[in-house]
Amino acid sequence: MADMRMRSIHGFLQELASANATPGGGSVAALSGAIAADLGCMVCRLTMNKAPCDDLANLLVDFTALEGNFLDLADADEVAFSAVMDAYHLDRADERRPATITSALRAAIAVPQRVAEKGVELLEHICVLAPIGSKQSVSDAGVAAHLAEAAVKSAILNVRINLAYMHDEAEIKKIETAAKDIEKRCSELSARAISSVAARIAR
Repeated sequence: MADMRMRSIHGFLQELASANATPGGGSVAALSGAIAADLGCMVCRLTMNKAPCDDLANLLVDFTALEGNFLDLADADEVAFSAVMDAYHLDRADERRPATITSALRAAIAVPQRVAEKGVELLEHICVLAPIGSKQSVSDAGVAAHLAEAAVKSAILNVRINLAYMHDEAEIKKIETAAKDIEKRCSELSARAISSVAARIAR
C-alpha cells in the first residue's frame, strides 16, 4: 500500500480507475475531507494576509490537523479493506475464519466511522470560517463545506456496506444509531455553512 502523502494525483487516479479494489470509495471519502480541510487552510491564510486574527490562526491549526487525520484515514481504509478480503479468502474449514472476518469487518467499519466523525468536526470549523473569511474566497469555504458533507455521507455508506455482513444485532443497532446521528448533524452544519456563504455572496 502506498502512502497517500507520497502519491501523485495522476498516480492515485490511475489506481482508482483500475480493476483493483483499493483504493476505493473509502479512500476517496477521506481524501475529500483532506481537500476540504486544505481549502479551509487556504481561506484562513488569504484572509490573514489582510487581517490577521487569533480566530483565523486557531482555525488554521485545526484545518491543518484535520488534513493529516484524513490522509491517515485514507491509508487506513485501504489496510482495513484488504484485511476483510484476506479474511474471506481463508479456507472455510479454518475455525479461525468467522472470528477473523468479524474482527476485520469491525475495523472496516471503524475507519469510515472515524472519517464521518472528522467530517462533522471539519464542518463545525467551516461554519466558523464562512462568516469571517475573506469575501473574495468565501466561495472556497462553500466548496469545502460541500466536500466535507460528501466525505461524511460517503463514509457512512462504507460503514453500512460492511455493517450488512455483521451478525450481532445489538452491535448493528448501536452503529446504525450513531451513523444516523452523524448524518443529521452533518446536514445541519452543511446547511448552516452554505447559507452563510450564500448570504455573503449575495451582498
